[in-house]
Amino acid sequence: MVRLWLVVAVAAVAFTVYAAIDCATMPRERIRSLRRAVWVLLVIVLPVLGAVLWFLLGRAPASAGDGRSRYRGPEDDPDFLGGDRPRGPRTDKDQDDATLRDLEDQFHDRDDDGHAEH
Repeated sequence: MVRLWLVVAVAAVAFTVYAAIDCATMPRERIRSLRRAVWVLLVIVLPVLGAVLWFLLGRAPASAGDGRSRYRGPEDDPDFLGGDRPRGPRTDKDQDDATLRDLEDQFHDRDDDGHAEH
């Protein structure tokens, strides 16, 4: 029984710490109802209840079209790639086909070189 209470206590502390860090690092435009300092104080003073209230009432969901650009990998950034930009959107199948054609060309070039030496 003592182990169960220990696990519950550790989970409560971890949940409270996670909520406090989440609240402290949340962008201002995503905090609802109260100011950030009040939310952090609530989460710390009322450990589990404050954390639950933060996640239910204080944290606004992230909107998909919030206007800010999200991180994209360099292969998705046309400015990083420079020069040649595809005219239309390339699908994975188009990229796979292009890779396959390149590999076939390399294989045929290597095969042609082998016949010239014999």
